[in-house]
Amino acid sequence: MQIDIYKSTKNGNKYLSVPVGTKVTELNLPEDIDPDILTLSPFKTRVKLDPNKPRVALDQEDVIRQIEKNGYAVHAAKIEITIGAGSSPRK
Repeated sequence: MQIDIYKSTKNGNKYLSVPVGTKVTELNLPEDIDPDILTLSPFKTRVKLDPNKPRVALDQEDVIRQIEKNGYAVHAAKIEITIGAGSSPRK
């Protein structure tokens, strides 16, 4: 499956993915959808999903499942990296 990914302009950790070529303005989204998802900008296009090839910050199986059920997938991605000083080596 190939998808286009859109990023919320209100919250950079929230995304909406749809099958390639889908017009997001024509989606029939539920009234109770997260309002952050209503304002989007293109993020990545023609992303090929393959659950056998893991992707950082993207649960491909969940996205595929949501698209098959709803025609779209709402998901989040947040990567945190903490760098700290380790203890000094003992002499």
